[in-house]
Formats: sequence, C-alpha cells, structure tokens
Amino acid sequence: MMPCQGVIATFVFAGFLASSGTLSAQTPSSIEGNVTAADGRPLKDAEIRFEQKARQTSPIISRTDAKGHYAAALPRGLYKMSVAAGGAVKASITVKATGANSRIDFDLRPSAEKKIKHYVWVGGETGSHLPGHWVEAAIRESPSPHP
Repeated sequence: MMPCQGVIATFVFAGFLASSGTLSAQTPSSIEGNVTAADGRPLKDAEIRFEQKARQTSPIISRTDAKGHYAAALPRGLYKMSVAAGGAVKASITVKATGANSRIDFDLRPSAEKKIKHYVWVGGETGSHLPGHWVEAAIRESPSPHP
C-alpha cells in the first residue's frame, strides 16, 4: 500500500458518493479535475487511470493537459482512481461513479495536507437563465465520537 502523506484529493460528493434514483443505469458519470504537482505548478501529461473494482471493463485512461486538467466518462461502478507521473503512482483513491457530474482535484504539494476543498455541482434553477456551476462547500471538523 502506498503512503498518501502530502496528497490531497478533493471530492465532489454530488456525483461519486451520492446516488440518484432518477438516473438511468446507462448514464455515464462525467468526471473532471485538476492535478497540481509537488512544485505547485499544473502537472501536465499525468496519467489518470480508472480501474473498475469488479474488473468488468478495461481500465479507462485520461491524461492531463498543459494546465493539469483531465476529464473522463465512466460507466456506473466502483473504481480505483490513480494519478501517475514519471512512471510512478503519485496518488490513488476509490471513487463510486453514479451517473452524475463530478470533480476531483489532486494537490500533490507536501504543504497541501490541510488545504482540502470540497465542491458540489449546483444546477441551474427552473425559471433561471443561470447555468449550473461548481460551488465550494464548507468543511466542518467534528469531534471524534470515540475518546
């Protein structure tokens, strides 16, 4: 198992950890995000790999562009998501694709340990001319239930 010290993954709960009964089983999940390298600059040409836990499909691979951005479409299911650069895996997490849009950002800077950002997708309201957009959600630290 790889140590994850110094790695921050920003999760968007709207699409990967919450499910909706109104979505078709055939609806793929759209995922996007940015990867920041250890030096604080966008990590370009990193491999973003999605391996389905049930191994029902071949791995889905995306690459970051010059701005460190990636995007992929995933069939519903549970996946191991890995970020690799220079032939080495830099971070790995488990995600659940539910058929909704999601965003996961990776910050590989060692000082990023306490800079966690969570985003949620807010769709355009009925009767509004405003499109949907990502909104940063507040993070509350709650005390541990165990002493």
